[in-house]
Amino acid sequence: MGWTYTYRGSTPVKEFLNERINCENEHARWKVLDIAIVRMRTAYMAVEIIRRDKETGQLDTTTRKVVAFVFLLDYRPSDPGYDTGYKDMDESMGPCESECPERILNLLSPTDHEYALAWRQRCRDNIARKKAFRLSKDVVIETRPISFQDGRTRTRFKVISCRPLRLLCLETHIICRVSRNMLRNMIKTPATPTV
Repeated sequence: MGWTYTYRGSTPVKEFLNERINCENEHARWKVLDIAIVRMRTAYMAVEIIRRDKETGQLDTTTRKVVAFVFLLDYRPSDPGYDTGYKDMDESMGPCESECPERILNLLSPTDHEYALAWRQRCRDNIARKKAFRLSKDVVIETRPISFQDGRTRTRFKVISCRPLRLLCLETHIICRVSRNMLRNMIKTPATPTV
């Protein structure tokens, strides 16, 4: 499971990946039904696979299944010959990356593969965690101690802006910047609106 580097040039990433997956041979047909690229570093795809009947050579639609493919992505724009790299795997390999969007998961065929089931559950857990983490202005949140560059740790904040995310520390009355990801991981109590 190594990396493959090739030339992509100005081809959009989704089109580039579609070209890698969509194909047909004497055994089967692979077709990307949907693709999502998360943070430009991971691509999640719902891929339809239909096997050919060994006797007739025709596509046998009764063998149709849709599985998830996960591609790790790397970019090297300064390399003129090998500017894009990818590491491909499918859900049965139990990828560590588990931020697959719900729309992709909903396209997948049922499976009994242990690693695929565990991966799908991790993705659904991440989706549920993100849905539960909704911020709005004037909400007060409590976190585990977060260290800041001034050497202090803070735990109680009021959201004063959602875009960009700005928090008012209720202990020091200093405006703080914290990434949504860090905040989501450090949150201790559900967000409550102030009265």
